[in-house]
Order: sequence, then structure tokens, then C-alpha cells
Amino acid sequence: MKKAAITTHILNLDAGKPAADVRVTLHRLDTNLPIASATTDADGRIMHWENDFTLQAGSYLLYFAIGDWYLQQGKNSFYPEIQISFQVVNVHEHYHVPLLLNAYGYSTYRGS
Repeated sequence: MKKAAITTHILNLDAGKPAADVRVTLHRLDTNLPIASATTDADGRIMHWENDFTLQAGSYLLYFAIGDWYLQQGKNSFYPEIQISFQVVNVHEHYHVPLLLNAYGYSTYRGS
């Protein structure tokens, strides 16, 4: 099965392991509506969303429900949520947006 046009993964830097079972929602910013959602797998990845969408040029946002994920582990996080916005310019390219996370900080980049 071919991976989605937009994918993500989360690495929990506190533990040095993938962050499994994090709820993630993908939004189109021009409509401000969610277009897809999924939960990270055991490897901290979302390669396929629960519903299909057509990739269009424009602005997107990934919403990570990090606070809920930390609470499920009996831990606290400074960030109740993390939102990453990014631009899709070429609809024929793949967009991978990783999240490197700990309870008090995060970073991201365009992956491959």
C-alpha cells in the first residue's frame, strides 16, 4: 500500500523511543477544517490516515494532541498541543513532517 502524500512521525526524546498512540489531525488552513486524522503506530508513525484526501497546493497544519498523550502515561507536559503549519507547493512531492518531542520542548523539519 502506497503511503499518504503527507506523513509524520514522533520521536520521544525523553525516552529515546517513538511516541506511539498520539492522536494527530491534519487541517487545510484555507478552510480551517480537519481533512484527516490518525493515531501514531508502534513506531510513532502515521503513514496512512483514517480517511483519504486529495493533496492540493496550499497551507496545512498538523495538530498533535501531546498533552493527552503525556497524561495517559501519568506525566505532565508544558505543551497541551503542538501545531505545525507548512506549505504544499508541488502536489507531486511527498511531504514528511517529523516531530522531535520532550515534555518541555520540540523541534521539527521537513523529512524525506
